[in-house]
Amino acid sequence: MRKVRHISVFILVSALAIVFLFPFYVAVLMAFKSPQETYDAFYALPAKLDLANFAHAWDTSHYPTAFMNSLIITVVAIGLIVTISAMAGYSIARRNKKFYQMFFVLFLAGMMVPFQITMLPIYKLGKTLHMIDTHWGIILIYGGAGIQMGVLFYTGFIRAISREIEEAATIDGCSTPGIFFRIILPLLKPVTATVLVLNALYIWNDFLLPLLFLQDASYRTIPLQQYFFFGQYSSDLNLAFAYAVMGMVPIIVFFLFMQKYIIKGIAAGAVKG
Repeated sequence: MRKVRHISVFILVSALAIVFLFPFYVAVLMAFKSPQETYDAFYALPAKLDLANFAHAWDTSHYPTAFMNSLIITVVAIGLIVTISAMAGYSIARRNKKFYQMFFVLFLAGMMVPFQITMLPIYKLGKTLHMIDTHWGIILIYGGAGIQMGVLFYTGFIRAISREIEEAATIDGCSTPGIFFRIILPLLKPVTATVLVLNALYIWNDFLLPLLFLQDASYRTIPLQQYFFFGQYSSDLNLAFAYAVMGMVPIIVFFLFMQKYIIKGIAAGAVKG
C-alpha cells in the first residue's frame, strides 16, 4: 500500500513538474529556432543551436540599458523593503501597544487590496508628483507594495526569537538600536533571504507597473522592452523569446543561490508567527 502511495505521489509530482516547466521549454526552444522552423513545426527541436536570435535581440532591443534599469530598480526597491520591513516588524513584535498592533492590521489589510483597484489613483498621484519616467518613482511604489508582506514575515519571525537575549543585552547597557542591529538583525538571515527572493522575482518580472510609469525608452525594464517585439500587424516570436531567456538567466541564478533559505524563512516567519 505504501509503495502504491509513493508511486502515485511520484506520478503526480512529475505531471506537475511537466506542466510548470513546459512554458520554460517553449521559451528556450523558440529562442534557438528560426522563424521558418517555428512555422514548420512549433514544438519540434531545432536543427541546430543557433545563437543568431540572441545576437539580433541584443543589438535591436538595447538589452544593456534595459538590464541596468531592471537591476537598479530591483536592487534599490528590495533594499528599501528589507530595511523598513525589518525595523517595522521588530517594533510591532516587541511592543504590545494598540498603536503598533493597529499598524500591523493595516499592513495586512493592504495585502488584501488588488493592485488593479489602486492602479489609476497611483498613476494620477505619480503624474502629479512627476514620478513618471523616473527610477525613484517606481522604486517607491514597489517599496510600498513589498513592505506589507515583508512586515508580515519579519513580525512572525521576530516573535519566535527569545526575549532573554535582548534582556541580557539591555543589562549590559546596549541601546534599542544597538540590540536590533547587533543582535536581532544577524538572526534574520533566513527570513531576509525569503523576502529578498520573493520581491526580486516579482519586481524583475513585473510588466504592468513599468508599462504605466516607464514610457521613455531609456527607462524601460526587460519585460517592458520585450513587449516592443510585438507590433500591430507583425511579431517576431523568436527574437522575443531569445530576449526573454536573456532576461530570465540573472533572476534564475539569483534564485538558485538563495533557495536554501526560502523554505526555512517562510516556515519560521509565517508558521511560527
